[in-house]
Amino acid sequence: MELWKEAEKVVVLGVEMYGFGLYVAVGALFAAITMGIISWAREMKPGTTPLLMLLSMLIGAICSRLAFCLMNQEIGRMMPLESWIQVTGGGWSMFGLLGGVFLAAVLCAKITHQETGSLTDLACISFLPFLAAERMGERLIPDFDISRPLESAFLKGSFLAVGDEFDSCLRTYYLAAAFAFVLFVVLVIRLPKGEAPGTLTIVFLLLFGAGEIVLESLRYDRFLSITFVGLQQVLAAVTLLIGVLLAVRRNGGRNRGLARAALISVPVMIGAVLGLEFALDRTVVNKFLLYAGMIVAVACPVVLSLRLLRHQEGKDSMARE
Repeated sequence: MELWKEAEKVVVLGVEMYGFGLYVAVGALFAAITMGIISWAREMKPGTTPLLMLLSMLIGAICSRLAFCLMNQEIGRMMPLESWIQVTGGGWSMFGLLGGVFLAAVLCAKITHQETGSLTDLACISFLPFLAAERMGERLIPDFDISRPLESAFLKGSFLAVGDEFDSCLRTYYLAAAFAFVLFVVLVIRLPKGEAPGTLTIVFLLLFGAGEIVLESLRYDRFLSITFVGLQQVLAAVTLLIGVLLAVRRNGGRNRGLARAALISVPVMIGAVLGLEFALDRTVVNKFLLYAGMIVAVACPVVLSLRLLRHQEGKDSMARE
């Protein structure tokens, strides 16, 4: 499958190039700029940015490709093992890339003898400009990152819809790009607060995991899915769970009631999302109401975990004073 032959091309300053690749390259450039500015502002060791960027690209690409081939039920299993390295065949996992970026941050921290939390904070913030650009580039891939057929007349007539008035879908890549940009702004605003290393990483895991659960539910292109459950959505739930566990660990058992509530809210949220996913496909209940319920469900563990972090940061501030 040489998907690169079907890829859309664009012309920039008289040079023909692949459109999606251009978006990815621009995203990588903004990620590197963000990484450099934050590294300089936080007075990290010289060479941190180029090393972390190099490791992120190498390990991220490997993990992204492996994750896709392992999870895809059709393409991955049909391809012989040697075809997994033929990247022109297409197929990448965003969560595989994210996992590779975090592995790169841990490795970079060990090589440069810096705090792991500081490097993961740097990595997750820098990842978001790349993600926003990549999501925008997905508009150049036919029938990719779109929703179920729209029922709302209002949405059918908006710029978010693709198709015609009879059969149109939501351009979920626009929503995903906007979400990545907003999350980037939220984390940048928290930067000057001087929180303990790793706190921004936990906030990222909580918010990113929760947001991607909803966004992956909106997607209906059936890539990396089993029946009505998307595997990327499962990984988003795992990302959120890791954030909750880290928040509980960071709290150190000081607010046990709140910590228990945060932990219990995760399986409750998973059950609620599964039920709502079933209702989206098998019932005629208004989808706006179902997605409102899903947003409330994923918000519960996030809010409880952020409260844990706020309590811990407050106590750390008092201890420093």
